[in-house]
This record gives sequence, C-alpha cells and structure tokens, in this order.
Amino acid sequence: MEQRVFSAHGKFLITGEYAVLDAVPALAVPLKLDQRLVITPREDQQINWKSYDVDGSLWFELSTNVHDLYSDCIDCDNPISIKLAEILNHALHLSSIRSLHGFDAVTELDFDRKSGMGTSSTLISMIAQWLGCDPFALQFRAFGGSGYDVACATAQKPITYTYDPVRPKVETVNWDPAIKDELFFVYLNRKQNSRESIASYQSSRLTSDVRSRLVEMPKAFLNASNDLTVFKALIDEHEGLIAPLVGILPVKERLFADYPGSIKSLGGWGGDFVMATGGAQERDYFRQRNYQDIREWNELIR
Repeated sequence: MEQRVFSAHGKFLITGEYAVLDAVPALAVPLKLDQRLVITPREDQQINWKSYDVDGSLWFELSTNVHDLYSDCIDCDNPISIKLAEILNHALHLSSIRSLHGFDAVTELDFDRKSGMGTSSTLISMIAQWLGCDPFALQFRAFGGSGYDVACATAQKPITYTYDPVRPKVETVNWDPAIKDELFFVYLNRKQNSRESIASYQSSRLTSDVRSRLVEMPKAFLNASNDLTVFKALIDEHEGLIAPLVGILPVKERLFADYPGSIKSLGGWGGDFVMATGGAQERDYFRQRNYQDIREWNELIR
C-alpha cells in the first residue's frame, strides 16, 4: 500500500505544427516544468482525485468510487470528470490490470494549466506510467492528435518526432543553440483548445513542395543554431508555410506587425506561448504591451 509518485515534462513544438499530423517530422523540446501525480492506495473502494494549478489553487476535484468509475454517468455535469473516467478506462483496457482498487490521487503543476505547455499530455503520460500501458496508444484513444507532446513528457533532451498511429518515431537530438540568449518565450494568454486548433488544419493544402520543405525544417533549425540571421529567416519561412494550411495569418502579422525581430508560434496557432528573437529592447517591446510572462531558454528548455 505504498504511495507512488509519477512525473512528466511539459513541451514546446518548434517545427511542424499541424503538418506533424501528416507524418512530417517535427522538432520538439521537453521543458524543465513538470506535472506530478501522487497515488495513495486505499483499503476501501473510494476514489478521491484533486488537481492543483501552479499557484496552489484547487482547479478540479472528484470524489467517487470504483464502481461508478466504470459507469457512463460519473459526475455527468462535469466534462472534466467524464474525460478523466474515459482516460482511466482506456488505460485499463490497454494494460494488464483489469480492475482498480480505491485510491487518492493528487496532481500538481509547475506551469499554468492554461498555458499550452501540456496539462493533458503530461496526465496521459503519468497515467500510462502508473497503470503500465502504452502512452501513445492511450493518447490516440483519449485525445487523438500526433502524440509529440507525449513523447516530450518523458524525453530528457530535444527530439525529432514522426507520427505513426502504431509506432511513432522518436529520436533524441543535441540542441543547445549558441544564439539562445537571443531567443525567448512570451505567453500570449489566449488559451487554445488543441482539438479545435487541429480542426482548422487543411491536410489537402499540404502540397508536395510544402511537405518537402517542412521535412527539412528540423535539421535546418538545428544547423542554424549559431547564426541568428539564418534562424530568423527560417522562422519567417516556416510561419509562411504553415499559415495557408490553417487559414490564419502568422502571429507577427496579426498582433505584432511592427516587431523588429521574428516570432514563431509553438504548437496550436493563436494564443499560447510564442518564441521570439531579440535582446533586452525586444523583451521590453512585449512588456510595454502588457505581455509580462516572458521566459528565457535556460529557464524552460531541458
């Protein structure tokens, strides 16, 4: 009846957003910010689940029992409760465990749950660790998507990721850019729903030429790590390649047309974190526009 603790890393998708769904290799980075899951077994059949945000506030709570977990009406008025029960049931079907006993579960975050850093993917990874199932299979059943974020959840270094519904390809890469002091991350505080964001992607617009160039992007970004001018040009090109696929203007054009550096969306376009290039003046540019959550490379990237 020992307490068990699991953890998983947040993530940023550097290249290949949306196109990763069509097996375009993507460059992604695990973060130094985690989510943790503490499981304490119980002697009875009670299940108590509590989830805390980065500021320590309780944002989700569920009290139920093992029998109700398997029903279709667990806390039916709360979609989060329904999704949690769905994830747990999928995990049990994918593992060798056929039934659960009562337990207390507590999750804690190092990042704001609305920041797009991976609240759902880290949960998937931790539940898969706990119940002993394939995290990718659990992700695909519970949420869909490409699964790159689940790969980042246990990665210790940046990765290239190629989606496959049976066996995704994950390769570790060494990436410590010499220009990292000229790269920083800004939170736009406009939370994107991943599934809605994916729905805006038009696979039919991914021409062979665009695909070919996007396939080259992970290596190109890695190779440009010592040259800020080339790196900025790659960001601008990549934003221009993705924009027609989702029918959205690049974030710089939409919100920061007078910004002197380059800005790249990370993952879903529209509202989570972006990566920007520049120095102290460029950071002040965002602060003056009331974007106060600005993070440095060494602060976030593993």
